[in-house]
Amino acid sequence: MITKKYIEYEIDTISGLTSMIEAYEEIAASRIKRTRDSVLKSRDYIAEIDAIFQQVKSSYKHELDILMKKGKIKDPSKLSFIKRNGKSLSVLISANTGLYGDIVQKTFDLFMGHIKNQQTDVAIIGRLGTSLVDNANIKIPYSYLEMSDQNIDQNKLEEIAAYLLKYEKIVVYYGQFQSIVKQEAIMSNISGNLIEEDRQEIVKYLFEPTLEKILAFFESQIFSSIFEQTIHESQLAKFASRMIHLAQASENTKNRLKYLSFQKKQIKHRENNRKQLEAISGMSLNI
Repeated sequence: MITKKYIEYEIDTISGLTSMIEAYEEIAASRIKRTRDSVLKSRDYIAEIDAIFQQVKSSYKHELDILMKKGKIKDPSKLSFIKRNGKSLSVLISANTGLYGDIVQKTFDLFMGHIKNQQTDVAIIGRLGTSLVDNANIKIPYSYLEMSDQNIDQNKLEEIAAYLLKYEKIVVYYGQFQSIVKQEAIMSNISGNLIEEDRQEIVKYLFEPTLEKILAFFESQIFSSIFEQTIHESQLAKFASRMIHLAQASENTKNRLKYLSFQKKQIKHRENNRKQLEAISGMSLNI
């Protein structure tokens, strides 16, 4: 039988939990308010930059094809100004801690669904991601890349970008903010690979100072910007997911408190009835 003392203990515990949940909610809401507008504006800008990156690379490939046909260039690897290893890399952006709702799990499921039948190296950002991979049915080797959930360290970002740039193809799996109540797990090729030939349109540009120098800039500086945007996108989606799930948890704790308060009143009512019955019984014995 549930006692009054136990109910009071549980009320105190849940009240403390409710306060903690509300504090986390406020932090998440503050992060969303601070970053949402900038992330969404940057999303469109970075998408345009990525499209230009592909066009620049297409233009350079077109020029190389002409030179190769003339026999002036025989090595197609000159399409890149960065020494690459010719491999593909799949990057999972997860989290270091929990309380981010289901977006981390959804991203992991998308990630595992795509890499299980592919020849690709794997890198994971976030300790929670390593736990998910270690506990998965399919065991895969991976490299762990450390990054904070809260703030972006530019030195760490540059270090990770330098690691990614060794690869020919880089596909990143992360959560993307759609609205406060909706976050989606997506995959994005951030390596500036060329658009498929049947969709490819060679856009003619005049390049200043030279096409080679512009492509070299895109392959290093612009790539870092594209990768940084995916990190910001992931953080925004995680905090939005956290706020929604904390709101649900807060509602659950409030409902539990209402139920416990009702139970406490019932116990008090039974105790009062018992005391009244004991008093009446005592009066009967005296008579």
